[in-house]
Amino acid sequence: MSKALFFDVDGTLVNFQGKMPESAAAALKRVQQNGHQIIVCSGRSRIQIYPWLLELGFDGIVAATGAYVECGGAVIYRHFMSRKEICEVTSLLDEANACYSAQAGNRMITSMNHKKRQIARFKNLGDEEMIDQIWQHIELTDHMEQCEDIEKLVYYESQMPVQTIRERLSEICDVTESSFEAEMNDSGEITCKGINKAHGMQKYLAYAGIAQEDTIAFGDGPNDFDMLEYAAVGIAMGNAVEGLKSRADFVTKGIDEDGIAYALSKWGLI
Repeated sequence: MSKALFFDVDGTLVNFQGKMPESAAAALKRVQQNGHQIIVCSGRSRIQIYPWLLELGFDGIVAATGAYVECGGAVIYRHFMSRKEICEVTSLLDEANACYSAQAGNRMITSMNHKKRQIARFKNLGDEEMIDQIWQHIELTDHMEQCEDIEKLVYYESQMPVQTIRERLSEICDVTESSFEAEMNDSGEITCKGINKAHGMQKYLAYAGIAQEDTIAFGDGPNDFDMLEYAAVGIAMGNAVEGLKSRADFVTKGIDEDGIAYALSKWGLI
């Protein structure tokens, strides 16, 4: 029986230096040749996903933590934040003196001040490829609430901890710790309530005609909990956060220890 395999990007397919193990690329090609579907399932927006990664030929893309879904190259689903939600979120982030940007499919939206702060942050992380790729698709505005296609917001350098922001927005949004810097409490992702990776997976499966029982998900970070719990088989990377490992059906080796290839072999998919 063919399976649908959903893969997180950062910390799962690609390490935090922006590199993908050769073993993972080879394993993905083999698993696809064996009749299974491979789908990116990321918190990144569509434009943030490395072009060289997509050149591997994924069958589908779940991006923006479930707010954007492609199948076979066609966009099959998008979910946008309302003006009211954007106003409440940005007002709180301004109160927290956070820098933030919005994900909107093929572009990012932010203000000039926030753009400078975020570029400085990514330079400190050493991710020059991310800067080159994303910031050429930036739209600058001081009135983000007027944008009608915002899928999600990401923020950094908040003077409020994630838990406080989560509590303040609990009626309208879900707030998750940053997948890039899990040890930090000043960064996070904000999506509409109920919009998560599992939601995006459901949209993909319904369109592709695949049963939930034929799904396997791979992840490592805070925004992968619902994905691993929804999949019939949830696989955590060896470098995953401890909470995810404890809920996974299987814990593979770390990303730089050929963890993807190891898990696919263990489950008889390659």
